[in-house]
Amino acid sequence: CSIVLEPGANLQTGESKFKALFGSITTLERDLLLIAATIFAVDRCVRRGEREEVVRGIEISIPVVNIGRLQPVSPILEDLLRTLSNDAWRITFRQESGKLEDSQSLQSSSGNTLLFSGGLDSFAAAIEFGSDKTPLQLVSHTTRNQRTSVVQDELVSLLKTIGIDPPHRKFQVSAVSKPPGAHLSFDAESSQRTRSFLFLTLGALCARRAAHMQLIYIAENGQMAIHLPLTQARIGAFSTHTAHPEVLAKAEQYFSEVLDLAIHIVNPYVHKTKAEVTKIVWDKLPASIATTISCWKTSRMTGAATHCGICIPCIIRRVAIESHGPDATGYERNLFTEPFAALPDSDDGRRNLADFGEFVLRVERYSEIEMMTEWPELYSSEIARPDVIKMYKRAAAEARCVLGRYPGLAPVLT
Repeated sequence: CSIVLEPGANLQTGESKFKALFGSITTLERDLLLIAATIFAVDRCVRRGEREEVVRGIEISIPVVNIGRLQPVSPILEDLLRTLSNDAWRITFRQESGKLEDSQSLQSSSGNTLLFSGGLDSFAAAIEFGSDKTPLQLVSHTTRNQRTSVVQDELVSLLKTIGIDPPHRKFQVSAVSKPPGAHLSFDAESSQRTRSFLFLTLGALCARRAAHMQLIYIAENGQMAIHLPLTQARIGAFSTHTAHPEVLAKAEQYFSEVLDLAIHIVNPYVHKTKAEVTKIVWDKLPASIATTISCWKTSRMTGAATHCGICIPCIIRRVAIESHGPDATGYERNLFTEPFAALPDSDDGRRNLADFGEFVLRVERYSEIEMMTEWPELYSSEIARPDVIKMYKRAAAEARCVLGRYPGLAPVLT
């Protein structure tokens, strides 16, 4: 398909909010916002196929002012995007008129920038890092999904009840199906895998303005960050890498080179299970856990339900919360109490729970060598294998403990 995006018409880049927050915007900041917003919009507008068509070929031409700084990093950007979304990306830049950004003379200051999604993990990080004396700023991204925006604001208010009150920078960046005739279907591909690149761009620019050279990522638990494929059917483009250590390493290189700053991107929870991250919130603000969001389908939920209850993130979330006590999250389906053996093979909940159970069984039984053979992703130079394998072993034990409480789920772990 052919898509034409125009900032201010059918594309929101976050530029106006950035100017409102910081009083000005440089041409390089504008270029980087446009690049990130365009990539995110195109990712959502181009439908992902199935099976042999799951990998997309995407070519984008973007007008930029600072082409001399951006053209040399386009191979790094393309490699980052390939790792992130498992698609074939080709990014080209064309010269736009304007004044080049002057060299920035910044005095590094202590402080952290936390990407604040409204999820359980980023909320845990806000509690943990907001409790010390190091300055912290929260950076959030929203689309037209008001539920996520409202949740972010509610969680910021809850932080204030325990004395944590960092500045909250929230940006709305999205494609819109206007003006008439734009022919944009921005929900064609709903995985939003490149959202983390957009999120990192917002975080990197806000970090630079605050002179924070330590950028804490979304603070994703290790199960979802490393994200070993549950089954052979979920390898490659069927498995997301939105917080994978390789993605963070490539993003760190990209932003450090294009901004000419030694920015560090860190995931402090890469060796923690979801339950271990959840404990941070459970100990400080347990009643807030139900407010956080983990589900890929939360924007589509209606009524009291905020989570579908059947996707892999919902299953992992529920295991994590029930490792500490009752889960008050509003799930559309209470999958754990349904008779697993009676569900049809075509049921998404049954399929996901079966894949999750199979994964848990393999992790329990495999030695370290067997795990590395089964999941060659563990050979990555960006992964500390012993720590990651130990994390997965603990996660498997947590899953067995929780799922074992439900008689109808006995077939899942046998």
